[in-house]
Amino acid sequence: MEKMLYVTDAVKLNMQCLDFACYLCNLTHSKLTGIFLENLEQEARSVATIRERAVSSAIPGASVRELKENYCEENILAFKRACEARGVNSTVHRDRGVPITEIVAESRFADLIVIDASTSFSDERETVPTAFVKEVLQDTECPVVIATESFEGIDEIVFTCDHSRSSVFAIKQFTYLFPELRDRRALILSVTEPGKAANSDKYKLKEWLKAHYDHTDQVVLEDGNTRARLLEYLLGRNRVFIVMGAYGRGMMSSFFSPSHATPVVKVVTQPVFIAHH
Repeated sequence: MEKMLYVTDAVKLNMQCLDFACYLCNLTHSKLTGIFLENLEQEARSVATIRERAVSSAIPGASVRELKENYCEENILAFKRACEARGVNSTVHRDRGVPITEIVAESRFADLIVIDASTSFSDERETVPTAFVKEVLQDTECPVVIATESFEGIDEIVFTCDHSRSSVFAIKQFTYLFPELRDRRALILSVTEPGKAANSDKYKLKEWLKAHYDHTDQVVLEDGNTRARLLEYLLGRNRVFIVMGAYGRGMMSSFFSPSHATPVVKVVTQPVFIAHH
């Protein structure tokens, strides 16, 4: 991997998310591009909302535009200093248009996006993942990682898999982007209805994984409620990287609200990699 994007609202820099992005850059020897979304065309937030969400104080009596300019400059400086302190080669793009349009355009020429699940340009408080992050997951043209607030390392990779074209695509994308993780335990996690025969492709997938990982395993959970069973299993894991496929599409779209991935992103405290075919 060569080009990773760290996506942030220009007025609010999440240092925990940036720490994780820098960890991935150091792991893969990648360059980090900070995408600072200024949203000048469709800004709906009030001065009070922007002040509340920003980390630092700003000029008393400033307009929305002045506040955003001030916060953006401060955050870009903090981003550059943080990357330098962590030994990460970085650059910055100030994108002033409609946030989702800017991100889709950036994603076409990137290997991976790292984003905070709470990123929002709404004047209202939102649950995670926000409406903006859901749009990112559905529309961008490269894989996305939802960063975790606290990160302690990666011992295991959990590939959620229904053996569909899209879920296998996500597994392959992750593996090609992170060959440095081949010494971690790779676990294929599937949920099937009780009594249903196992998918015959599982042996081919396991054979493929063994060519890319030193330690592989497979867990099949039997349950009629796929969402609940998946969450129950993932909530019990620590120091894992979760891989999911097909956001908003096919069978795996049921992993998001109303599919599975939305509850996963809401309650699981581990990083989640999402790709769709």
